Amino acid sequence: MATEIFNGPVGEVRIAGASKGVACTTTAAFTQVPAGTKTIQLIPRNFATAVVVRYALCPWLTVLKTADLLATFTDYSQEANDGSTGTDITLSSLDTLANGDAVYVGSHLPFRGLVVDVDSTNATASTLSVYYWNGSAWADTSATDGSASGGATFAQDGNITWTVPTAWVKAPLMTTNSLASGTGMYTDPKYWVRLTVSAALDSSTTLNSLIAMPRSTSYSEITEITPLEFGIQSGDGGVAGVEALTDAGTANLIINCNTRGSGQFVSLT
Repeated sequence: MATEIFNGPVGEVRIAGASKGVACTTTAAFTQVPAGTKTIQLIPRNFATAVVVRYALCPWLTVLKTADLLATFTDYSQEANDGSTGTDITLSSLDTLANGDAVYVGSHLPFRGLVVDVDSTNATASTLSVYYWNGSAWADTSATDGSASGGATFAQDGNITWTVPTAWVKAPLMTTNSLASGTGMYTDPKYWVRLTVSAALDSSTTLNSLIAMPRSTSYSEITEITPLEFGIQSGDGGVAGVEALTDAGTANLIINCNTRGSGQFVSLT
């Protein structure tokens, strides 16, 4: 039984997702790990017809909302990635790009979509558009909006998906907006998408989380008798969650997380 073991002091420990394991089927399940996680242990169990559990790691997202074409912005990266229902991404009254509003989502790796967990739904008819940076302009991803219902985006939990563009360019946000100078998040090269709406959202629209869908579905696989443990980087440039599914039938995947040494989780909610 092959298992990678972290040979060092452990700080806090906790489970991500459901007790006794995230329910896995042939449809992918996405589970965020608590911010501050340094080691993940995957334990597949309770196989029914399934031969393997397939998994991929979801990259950390930078999430910035602007109401003035990025002259200023609000950073919701922690709220998007922390796996807590006690923190929100506030999209209340998010207006159109023509009025200066947009949400910029970026990662160190390309991603094929966003898993949206809505807290307070939007009921105003509004269409979501998702654009990517191709090196010289913002180009339409032709995304499918699984969060839409009755013509209103962010009206329900769902996946916003697209085919990963071959022309997607990793660039600083300041480059995509022709800014002469900038610091911090403006200068950090990422694969960016820009989310815009066709009409202003409800005044109480909030999201619990956004999860990046890994770009590839050529998953790694583990069997029921092969638990796996490995270290990750938490935060920007690191891992924020696990995508898991079965080859057939059903199974459960226990996702244990721990910090190292004197480290602690950012949130226990």
